[in-house]
Amino acid sequence: MRVRGEHPAAVGYRHGGGVDQGNSVTGGIIYRGESYPEAYRGAYFFGDYTTKKLWMLRFDAQGKLVRAPESPPFAGDIGGPVKFAAAPNGDVVFADIYSGTLRRLSYPQGNSAPVAEAEISTDPATRTVTFDGSRSQDFDGDPLTYAWDFGDGATGSGARTSHTYPDGDRFTARLTVTDPLGASGSVDLLIAPANHSPQLALTTPGAQTFAVGETVSLTARATDAEDGTTPISWTSAEVHCPEEATCHRHPGAGGTGESFQVAFTDHPDSRMEITATTTDSAGVRSSETYAAMPREHLLTLTSNVPAVLQIPAEGGRSSAMVTEGATFDVIAAATATDGVATFAGWTDGVGDRSRVLTMGAGDLTLSARYATPIDRRYEAEPQLRNLLGQPTGPEIAEGGIRYRSYERGRLYWTAQTGVHYVYGGNLAKYLQLGGHGMFGPPTTDELSTPDGIGRYNHFVGATAGFPASIYWSPDTGSHAVWGAIRQSWAANGWEQGPLGYPTTDEVTTPDGVGRYNHFSKAGSVYWSPGSGAHAIWGAIRVTWSQLGWELGPLGYPTTDELTTPDGVGRYNHFSKAASIYWTSGTGAHEVYGRIRERWSALGWERSYLGYPKTGEFAVSGGRRNDFEHGYVEWRAATDTTIDRRY
Repeated sequence: MRVRGEHPAAVGYRHGGGVDQGNSVTGGIIYRGESYPEAYRGAYFFGDYTTKKLWMLRFDAQGKLVRAPESPPFAGDIGGPVKFAAAPNGDVVFADIYSGTLRRLSYPQGNSAPVAEAEISTDPATRTVTFDGSRSQDFDGDPLTYAWDFGDGATGSGARTSHTYPDGDRFTARLTVTDPLGASGSVDLLIAPANHSPQLALTTPGAQTFAVGETVSLTARATDAEDGTTPISWTSAEVHCPEEATCHRHPGAGGTGESFQVAFTDHPDSRMEITATTTDSAGVRSSETYAAMPREHLLTLTSNVPAVLQIPAEGGRSSAMVTEGATFDVIAAATATDGVATFAGWTDGVGDRSRVLTMGAGDLTLSARYATPIDRRYEAEPQLRNLLGQPTGPEIAEGGIRYRSYERGRLYWTAQTGVHYVYGGNLAKYLQLGGHGMFGPPTTDELSTPDGIGRYNHFVGATAGFPASIYWSPDTGSHAVWGAIRQSWAANGWEQGPLGYPTTDEVTTPDGVGRYNHFSKAGSVYWSPGSGAHAIWGAIRVTWSQLGWELGPLGYPTTDELTTPDGVGRYNHFSKAASIYWTSGTGAHEVYGRIRERWSALGWERSYLGYPKTGEFAVSGGRRNDFEHGYVEWRAATDTTIDRRY
């Protein structure tokens, strides 16, 4: 069974009656206690209630399978787990449907006992028996010591030894193997010193290797000096070795007679051991074992960017020797390790991240392709590919911004802005002024302006809440406007307003205090820390420029150009207690200082004086402005002003 859903299966769980199979999997829990050894902490325990089995697996922080379920299972004949939970100390507890009780999985400190196996051969002429215990195993991978009790009061040691027996028909010898922690296992052997051991001749395929399902054929002939031909029995086992130090055995098919055939196992990382055994009338046994080895090929999973790629049947590795003909899952992570690129398919055309593969007759490299949002947009839009041309370099990540260069432009991406392109003159200006380091990533593609003449890109901006833009028109070229100046320009209608398109980038004023942009309709927006950003254009701007811009007697504009309360004129106020007023009849003229103070006190343009007809000019003993219906004069000697009708 392969469980499918939003995420692909991490491990294969097959229905059946095999040692590592089941028929009703029960989801479990992650062990978070401390009473189990470190190897079990963070492990996921699950079970099968119909086959009464428990398994365990582990993932790392990236979701990669680092320990596959054991085969044979972690535990067997444990009842029918139908629900898992944690005891107060974190121990795994499950409900047993068969007994109606809760069962607790406790860890007793201990060690797996080794398994003793031994073979003998006898020389009746000398009553000498040769003993071989080298096939004994320790599933913890520990070294073993060998102790022989020959059954006649004598003892021996070593994996292989021999002993000459005294008179007597039969003896029972015992081999005891012991691991470094003192755990031991024993096997008894019937010894008939005056009886020849039966001779077994095994004919095997030799060094041939096998694919899954291929037939392994052996023949044997057994003879005994006393009995003649003796019967032969066969046993087989799958020896599963995720690592050589962790091998374990699964019993397989058996048989009798002088020939035996068995299909090579589909169990991963396994060989088959087939043993022929004959026993004579005295009970003396001889056996020969043939190891059928898998025909393996190298499977390698790769990807165009770093990503978690797994072969669950091989412990979650991304490269493994796999038996020819084996069928198994391979899995590619949904998202690459950069957290951005997502799975786009296998290069052989398969689109599912989780796929079933049967190993062929040679090495195989299988490549997963991951695509970033930039890749996906470029591949999905033919017009965009025609606009930008071919890539000229790899995709580059700088912080949370990613970009890729093409023949005629760039694509930029962030999680907040998505994918947008900049090209042509706007890209050249963007890069000239510092690119994303100055303006952040684009928030739009290059778009047409509402008037149909120009092109623009908007950008995040260097300061939160203050976006930036680059505008282009055939007459002005590309120029950048940002921050408070951009806000003022936008409030005045962008390029369709009284200012037009920017003709400069934002520039520092000559006094070093402020910043400004000039625009195509003889307009400007000036900013200073004290005045903020304000627009000025037309005749008022001409007068201000003639007076020396911000360095003159007026200073920086403190308002945009506004309509006078009487609805007739226009004006800007400035930072040095100054103003410029304009009407179609009078033109634009500045008023500042004590003369402006007096005019203001009289009621500005609504006073009897009306609008200024001149700027401030020198007269004998002071300064003066003429107005429509009179004048205001400042006298230096007394620092006073007078106003008169004509």
